[in-house]
Amino acid sequence: MIHIASRALALASVALLGFGGFGASAEPSPGAPQVVTYPSSGAAGDKRGDYYASLLKLALGKADGHFAVQPSAKPSVAVRAFVSMAAGQDIDVVWAPTTVQLERDYLPVRIPVDKGILGWRIFLIGEDDRGQFESIRSLEQLKALPAGLVREWVDTGVLQSNGLPVVAAARYENLFTMLAAQRFRYLPRGVGEIYGELSNYGHLGLAVESHLALHYPMCSYFFVARQNTELAEHIEQGLRRAQKDGSFEQLFQQFFGKAVQAAKLDKRLVFELDHPTAPATCLRAPIPQ
Repeated sequence: MIHIASRALALASVALLGFGGFGASAEPSPGAPQVVTYPSSGAAGDKRGDYYASLLKLALGKADGHFAVQPSAKPSVAVRAFVSMAAGQDIDVVWAPTTVQLERDYLPVRIPVDKGILGWRIFLIGEDDRGQFESIRSLEQLKALPAGLVREWVDTGVLQSNGLPVVAAARYENLFTMLAAQRFRYLPRGVGEIYGELSNYGHLGLAVESHLALHYPMCSYFFVARQNTELAEHIEQGLRRAQKDGSFEQLFQQFFGKAVQAAKLDKRLVFELDHPTAPATCLRAPIPQ
């Protein structure tokens, strides 16, 4: 999943002002599908975006029109993806947790795509730290331990604004070796992300902590360039049809059902955090089912 900090959007806003087109892809020839491109992560074994790409394909497959959905040829991380989309270059749609700044600069399709699952955070920790985390009974105790996150992620600002210390990494791939080296003590990850990451990086001596969770409002939407209203309408149309026929829920369960069950959120001590950059329309999501 793409996370992007509000302060990093200044570049994207500048690019947006100069964009007069309706999408990155060239106009299709008669009878050919309209190509819709989303950002590729490019990181080996990184499957965080697979659900969102599958949902985009599902939605556009149900919308009126003929679409071919594809990843970008070059990997494109958070800020770069939004800048490219604003400039009409390479990217047509990005999925991300919403912020006031994002909704000002881009056009959101305001149908939450993942039941707010990214706002439910559980921790990757070092295997030897299990006992220390099991002894935590208050947010103040957790504040004694630094978390690790990527510098540009929205979550970094959320934790910091709530008084939780964060060690900021430049790249997602660096987080796991940094945790193993105890550069920080826990890595708060979305319920739908953490078990795949454990599979990829558990050999470093990492484990999923079983006692605690963080919770804050986190509404993820598909975003397009502000001028690309036609694509936004098609995505919304397809998502609503997928909701109505049950295929939206089926896809969510396919990707996240087992992870939600394994997380046992209802059995955890949950610390509620504020999200200062979320719009007022983004509410706290209940435990996903």
